[in-house]
Amino acid sequence: MRLEHIVSPGEDGLTLQQLLRGPLGLSGRETRTIKQSGGVSVDGAPFFSNQPLRAGMTVRVQTADYAEGGDALSASALPAPDILWQDGALLCAFKPAGLQCHPSPSAPRGSDTLEARVSASLGAPAHPVHRLDAETTGLVLFAKLPFAQAHLQRQMADGQFFKTYRAWVFGRPQTERGEIDAPIARQSPDSFTRVVRMDGQHAVSRYRTLDVRQALGQTISLLSLEPVTGRTHQLRVHMAHIGCPLLGDARYATPESAALSDALGLTRHQLSAVSVSFLHPVTGERMTLRHAAVFDAPLDSMIAEALEE
Repeated sequence: MRLEHIVSPGEDGLTLQQLLRGPLGLSGRETRTIKQSGGVSVDGAPFFSNQPLRAGMTVRVQTADYAEGGDALSASALPAPDILWQDGALLCAFKPAGLQCHPSPSAPRGSDTLEARVSASLGAPAHPVHRLDAETTGLVLFAKLPFAQAHLQRQMADGQFFKTYRAWVFGRPQTERGEIDAPIARQSPDSFTRVVRMDGQHAVSRYRTLDVRQALGQTISLLSLEPVTGRTHQLRVHMAHIGCPLLGDARYATPESAALSDALGLTRHQLSAVSVSFLHPVTGERMTLRHAAVFDAPLDSMIAEALEE
């Protein structure tokens, strides 16, 4: 893919190297590869990396494509992905419950994953920028180019990439909205289960109560959740920590939440990624993509009732 950037007045005087590593957000490795291949020009001509740029100049950069990967299932062997939006650099797809985002020990390369479905549909590699647990539904953003993936992952590290979720939880938080600042660690060195513990990694989540309902004599709440950090199982662990475990979440349930989830016929934890917001790696534009929350049928019907009232 070719990036085209017009040098702004604020960038006047930057060297080409500074522009590539700064405003254009290329890594050192990407910059070296592009320069060695002759993939950068200024006003249509070669340009030394230490030369200063002037406002109004046009910088064109040919970014690398992903190398073709092997062991992928053919497009005919995979269900078509639900693609919500795409352009030359990125693609956003909806992940249904029960489908892994990408290859893992439980879904080796060559298995049916959302990444495999998207790549087969495109006829070219695409890599998830972030991931969702297999049971979680919702939006997943994919990069079609290494440059775009690296750019968005830097935004995550810099706090410029935002995700919002909806969740049904057991009980009701003590306050309508709040922030949970509680470190998360592995329960034991070889365990996949996480716990809140003082020697854990810094973890912050925000919540807002959207609706409160009664289900089989128990209080349940629909929450909007925002993970400020990105720890494994963070939202699930934090909600259990404040006494409101996700409905359907067998790993972090209390006996009461497990009993209600079973009575409601819930087959998975009730968490859905409903929006992603980021700076487009090519245009620099702030973009927000959205999708309605998708839960198990008993709770989806409760949302419909709430909207009608």
